[in-house]
Amino acid sequence: MSRSSISTGIALVLAFISLHAHATSFDCAKAVSFAEKSICADTALSLLDEQLNSQYVRALDSAANRNQVRIEQREWLRLRDNCVTESCLSTSMSQRLNQLSGAIPQSARPAPTSDIKRAEPRVPAPTAQVPAVASPVPANSNAQDNHQAVLYLKIALFCMAVLLLICIWLHRRGSMTIYQDYTDALFTSITPILGIGSYFVFSVWLEIPKNYALIAACVLAGLMSLQVIIQTYRSNGVSLFFLLSLFAKIALLTFYFLMMALLLCGGARTRQDARRRRGWAVFATTAFVFLSGWMCRNRQFSSIDDYIAGRT
Repeated sequence: MSRSSISTGIALVLAFISLHAHATSFDCAKAVSFAEKSICADTALSLLDEQLNSQYVRALDSAANRNQVRIEQREWLRLRDNCVTESCLSTSMSQRLNQLSGAIPQSARPAPTSDIKRAEPRVPAPTAQVPAVASPVPANSNAQDNHQAVLYLKIALFCMAVLLLICIWLHRRGSMTIYQDYTDALFTSITPILGIGSYFVFSVWLEIPKNYALIAACVLAGLMSLQVIIQTYRSNGVSLFFLLSLFAKIALLTFYFLMMALLLCGGARTRQDARRRRGWAVFATTAFVFLSGWMCRNRQFSSIDDYIAGRT
């Protein structure tokens, strides 16, 4: 045999040995991570990777739960790829080999962490907060709701006016009594005025806390309203006319104060309009006073003592 043939054979054997020593469980041409590149470049790591792959195949074949073995292998690969030194990589692969062979329990041999690169948490890029745009409410819907509310108010006021006229007619017939005399009409009319006025006197002038001022005003208005109810009962007794008389008093005051609110708080556009509104307010007050006096059964004033005692 010639020397050239012997040299060629030795070269082929060395090439085979070198190829076998660098055999890996993956394609080195597609190596990306530090662990994969180190395994492809280092003979010892390549041999360890081959043994590890063979042991993994045997463990997978003999495992009762293959899915669990695959999950553990993927978890270990994730930890292995965090290594940044060859010593960390060698230790991790050796421990995994022992775990697969059953020599060391997995819970007792965790993957080394001294040389593992800590993965920094990813901070999501700030995104522009788009303000939520409320869906616009149709203008037609609001206008329709307002129109219905005004319509209901008009219907209620119309019914109150009709019933008030019926009460006045019954009063003129003598079937019921709305006001016994001028004192009764005056006391009934000033009850809400004194209630509201006392609140402002207590809270603004006397500087009493608003909560206590409101309580005092409600107590005063409540006592005066109770006297009005008692006087109405004395004039009509326990009957339907008692309720109608109370309704007539409340309705008359409601119409008057509602008219005052519209005239004085409606907002005049010009001075002439303001003077006109004040004139109508004076006229409405005068009409209210004359109407209340006209609905009195006795055209006279009685003393407040007789009124409270019921001697009118």
